[in-house]
Amino acid sequence: MHARVLGLVVLGWAAMPASAWAQDAVKRSIRTDPCVENRDALANEPFVMVTLPPAGARVQSGFVVRGCSRTFESHVQWRLTVRGGRALASGHTMGGGVDGPGPFTFQVSATVSKPTLAYLEVIEPSASDEGPASVRVIVPVVVRP
Repeated sequence: MHARVLGLVVLGWAAMPASAWAQDAVKRSIRTDPCVENRDALANEPFVMVTLPPAGARVQSGFVVRGCSRTFESHVQWRLTVRGGRALASGHTMGGGVDGPGPFTFQVSATVSKPTLAYLEVIEPSASDEGPASVRVIVPVVVRP
């Protein structure tokens, strides 16, 4: 009984299996664009939003990350880390900048020997290259072999 209860996600008055909820979250993230939907609030603010994968997703090497941003010189850096900060993968891409919010997409390749809890960090690097990231989003995922 407990396994069934723990495997449900309650959304409003309805409940659905957690796997169905994750699939629905992926579908919503593909068909909605937070840069468009929130344009009025995002026009002059630096930000990074990750729409795919959703938090808690089970992913495999080569998984796609989607989102939108408005960052200094449109630069978006990312890294996939495990507890303790060890990087499994890292890279950079371009999003929106001074002209306004814009979408970004990139792939993450990381090899693990067993299912591993990892943290996808997507950041706007410091404009001076000396300070901490000015915007940071962290999405926990489980990377499968």
